[in-house]
Amino acid sequence: MTSNAGATMQVDALSFGAEVVAVSASGVLAPGPLFVANMLCGSGQGAMSGVKVAHGHAVVEIAVIVAVAAGLFSAPAFVEQYSAPIAIVGGVAVLGFAALQVYSVLKQRIQEQATQKRTPFAIGVALTALNPFFLVWWLTAGLKLVADSSSFGPVAGVGLLFGLHVWMDYAWLGATAYLASKGSSVLGSKYYKIMMLALAGVLAYYGTQFLAGGLRP
Repeated sequence: MTSNAGATMQVDALSFGAEVVAVSASGVLAPGPLFVANMLCGSGQGAMSGVKVAHGHAVVEIAVIVAVAAGLFSAPAFVEQYSAPIAIVGGVAVLGFAALQVYSVLKQRIQEQATQKRTPFAIGVALTALNPFFLVWWLTAGLKLVADSSSFGPVAGVGLLFGLHVWMDYAWLGATAYLASKGSSVLGSKYYKIMMLALAGVLAYYGTQFLAGGLRP
């Protein structure tokens, strides 16, 4: 009886793991301001920059998962009450980061920018906490994962869910930051500036979309 129960639990855990990876891919691999900022930081610091961004992202993410699991708020009520101010603050923050990036490129400080000490951890925290789509994802698609994790216990379930999800963030952000650093050395100064301006333009687009969503009546 014990061995059968253990086998059943193992199958359940494997099924849950497959579910987490499949559903998480929709959030982890989706392009967004965090991804773009990670590329910008990675162009100067390489893979470790992506790891630091993932650290910041993970700090916010575990807090959201625990809050959802504890039932501190319901998805509809939270989204309705706080989505607008979060979108506005997030939009301003993303636009500010994009403006600083454009300023650096136009001032031709590419080499300084590539070697200066950035704050990828803080960027990971800010662009996660101030991204309304991140919160909406965890309160919709992610909510199902949190609910399913409860079958493993309140603490073990949250730990299992977080572990199965967060490694994808580290792998994706670290790998893309590494590729960005290689691109900065392969591309010439002219094309590197164009790439940086293009990424800043993408950030500005997301910032504008956030603001529009927050200000929409």
